[in-house]
Amino acid sequence: MRKLVVSMNVTLNGYMAGPYGELDWHTPYWDNELSRALTQQLGNADTLLLGRVTYSAIAPYWQAQQANQFGAREDADYADMINRYEKVVFSKTLKSVSWRNSRLANRNINKEIMRLKQSAGKDLLVYGSGKLVAALTKLNLVDEYHIWVYPVALRRGRPLFKNLRERLSMQPAQISVFGSGVVLMCYEAKFG
Repeated sequence: MRKLVVSMNVTLNGYMAGPYGELDWHTPYWDNELSRALTQQLGNADTLLLGRVTYSAIAPYWQAQQANQFGAREDADYADMINRYEKVVFSKTLKSVSWRNSRLANRNINKEIMRLKQSAGKDLLVYGSGKLVAALTKLNLVDEYHIWVYPVALRRGRPLFKNLRERLSMQPAQISVFGSGVVLMCYEAKFG
């Protein structure tokens, strides 16, 4: 069965975005080392799961990057993968999606994820998409959490685990420390 992996950037105090969705706090730490690690993570997957907000934010950027002949080599490799992969968008308001190889989820979230997990392929990967991650977490559908912790604290923001009513049962699987100060903490969910 395929794994569902959540990959999320967070601050030291657990925020995945500023109070208005700002993500500018993590860009000063982005470097080639992080780019290589993220490309490796993407290489373990072949399907991206996205919420409406994340889809709307990243689709135009990565579509344009594929056509950018003057961008960094790492970005070109990443753009090729992300544009080639299947993308399943979970939205109650979008009527259509136009990014190549993307489609709207056509079942309720639980049935859609179970069908995807039982199909052939590599990992299912969720980038960002806080509301989607909250729903997947509540339904115990996440197999691994890859939490990229940045050496930043925000006064206010959108927490990763906002309305969690029960304890998450996870065990650490791997920790990577990057020269920029970012720490990648990988946790495996324990079910049952």
